[in-house]
Amino acid sequence: MQLFPSLDKCFGAAGIKTGGCGWKELSPIVNELLHNLLLLGVFIAIGMIMYAGFVLVRGQGSADSRSKVRKIFIGIVIGMVLLVGSYYIVKFILDTLGVTDEYRKNSLAK
Repeated sequence: MQLFPSLDKCFGAAGIKTGGCGWKELSPIVNELLHNLLLLGVFIAIGMIMYAGFVLVRGQGSADSRSKVRKIFIGIVIGMVLLVGSYYIVKFILDTLGVTDEYRKNSLAK
């Protein structure tokens, strides 16, 4: 599984034959980057939830561990809101610029 197949189309063997990347290849690369960052953020959030559970269990439910876990969960919620919000802001900007779904879905001309 490749994280950035559009980069392979630009810098791989096919990209060398076609002359590399141009403006029409930029949108799929940005779309893949956003998608991969969103997935990475979700995995980090899941890891932080597991860490918060570990802190709570290790602290045996003491007030100090509960306040630490509360801070961790607030950070997770703020981080996910920023992550999803930034995703939709960039999506809105791409819509405003008129980038079609054909380029977002990585269906470049072969």
